[in-house]
Amino acid sequence: MRKTCVWLAMVFLVFVTAVSQAHDSDQQELPLSSVQIELPSGDIEIAYVESNEGMVLVAQVSGISVRSQRLYLGDGKIAVKYEASNNGFFAPSGKVKSAVLEIKKGDSVVVPSAKIEKWGAVHGAVYILVRGIKFVTIDQ
Repeated sequence: MRKTCVWLAMVFLVFVTAVSQAHDSDQQELPLSSVQIELPSGDIEIAYVESNEGMVLVAQVSGISVRSQRLYLGDGKIAVKYEASNNGFFAPSGKVKSAVLEIKKGDSVVVPSAKIEKWGAVHGAVYILVRGIKFVTIDQ
C-alpha cells in the first residue's frame, strides 16, 4: 500500500510539472530589446502593402527590404515611427495620401517635436538605421 501511494504521488508530481511547463510555453515572451537593422546608405522607399497578416510597411534601400507593421526610422540617436493600419499609412507628420513614400539620401524629414523618440526605446520594435537622414523638428 505504501509503495502504491509513493508511486501515485510521483506520477502526480510529474503530471503537475508537465502541465505547468506546457502552460508556460503557451505564453508569448516579449523580447527584452528592440530589433535594430542597419540598411545601406541610399534613397529609402517605404511602401504600404496588404499581406496575409494585414497591412504592413516594406522599407527598401538598394534591394534590401524590411517588413513590419510599425517601423522606426532613425539615425542611431533618435527615431520616428511609421505605421500601417487598416485606416491607412501614417508617417510622423500624419496620414500619407499615397502607397509609397520615398526619402532621398540627404533629405531632411520635417517632424513635430512630440513625435521624436529615443533610438531603441520601444521593446520589440523594429528600428531601421539609415545613414544620411536628417530630422528637422517643428513645434505644432
